[in-house]
Amino acid sequence: MTDQPWTIDAIAHTIPNADTRQNFLRAVNLTPLPDLPNVLARWQRFVEQWRDDVVPDLEAVLEYARKHDGQLPAEYADDGGTGDFLNQLRANVQERQTNAA
Repeated sequence: MTDQPWTIDAIAHTIPNADTRQNFLRAVNLTPLPDLPNVLARWQRFVEQWRDDVVPDLEAVLEYARKHDGQLPAEYADDGGTGDFLNQLRANVQERQTNAA
């Protein structure tokens, strides 16, 4: 994508998360035309930062995992708090669902 101009479609396909992609599409569709260039420029910066800064780090982690039987680098190892975090997350979601009903 580095040698081609960005399009709305290219930006959408570069966004790594479905919810974030939906936010982008919503912003593009609901933004008044005079403001659209600024909105698109902001999202273009977002995907360029993702592509240039985050993707190489993710590829390095994947390469490490390939070379080490699927294990993650030490800095990504579970510190024992994952279970507690997930339990708290479940409780928060359940509380929100109960309050919304």
